[in-house]
Amino acid sequence: MIYRSVASAIAFTRLQRFGGQVLYVAAAAALFAALQMHSDLGAHALGAALFGSLAGIYFALAQRGGRMRELELCEQAAPMYAREVARAIALVPSLGVVIALAAYWIVAGISSGPRDLAGAPVLLSFACACAVSIVALCATVRTGLWQAVYILLAGVVAAIIVLLEYPQLPAAFLFCGIAGFIGLRQYGEALARWDAVIG
Repeated sequence: MIYRSVASAIAFTRLQRFGGQVLYVAAAAALFAALQMHSDLGAHALGAALFGSLAGIYFALAQRGGRMRELELCEQAAPMYAREVARAIALVPSLGVVIALAAYWIVAGISSGPRDLAGAPVLLSFACACAVSIVALCATVRTGLWQAVYILLAGVVAAIIVLLEYPQLPAAFLFCGIAGFIGLRQYGEALARWDAVIG
């Protein structure tokens, strides 16, 4: 019970601090969808997955740094293990990309017709963006070359999901789940080493 309340407090506080940026990205996603108003579902799904992945990397990288430093100090004092803190922090970029892609698909539905924008490709764009944002979180607890490697790895994950989508949609969903799970585990372990008080 205490883990849930502390985890929700961490996620809510970070999301509140981050709310303005989420709204800006959501507005950009809506504009991007409006620019694709005459596209078919495949083009919309591709655009949403790629835009959502870039937004997820941005949201993930914004979880560390000067603006979040005081929150990080509070989180280190929380009665939680690193994996619990990692799950709470991972909710923030995931919710950010869900909000941004919701704006994208609402505008796409208005311009292209709601009946044409239903099904697995829409859900896959959300799953892809969430998986990429979780993988990108691993870059926030590393510096130098390894940070760049994890950012590049997040981009590679997005590319693999997009390539898998057209021939094998179930495989793309499976890859999203595997990438997100491994990314979250890696982030929790790295967070424990980075912030010794949490681990």
